[in-house]
Amino acid sequence: MLLSALPALAYVGLIVYSVIDCAQTPAEELPPPGRAWWMTGILLVPVLGAAAWLLAGRQGRGRHERAPAGPERSAGYGWTAEGVAQHPIGPDDDPEFLASLGRAQREQKRLLTRQEEDRRRREQQQRDEPGAPD
Repeated sequence: MLLSALPALAYVGLIVYSVIDCAQTPAEELPPPGRAWWMTGILLVPVLGAAAWLLAGRQGRGRHERAPAGPERSAGYGWTAEGVAQHPIGPDDDPEFLASLGRAQREQKRLLTRQEEDRRRREQQQRDEPGAPD
């Protein structure tokens, strides 16, 4: 029963994904002929329209975009000389993230050390008080 519904679910999922992706794509990133034409194609010729959108709508989009033209390129953090954006692939490749982890670990170590010293001091005070049970 569920296996027979799988193609229908894949069909609906493809169409819904394509419509939402097309609707959320910024206007400057839309491939020609425009949003209205793409939506019409996706909805009227569902599988072919959705497949065409997924192929054409992805060109030029992604993690490594081209550098902006003009003065903002010279501001340049994150752009190479070739104009390709440089982004860390994962958190373990991001130096700022790694530095923040190191700071957090040192702070946690300091806190644990301070708590351990406080515990030892309280235990020593309890032992030194007269009338404390041994």
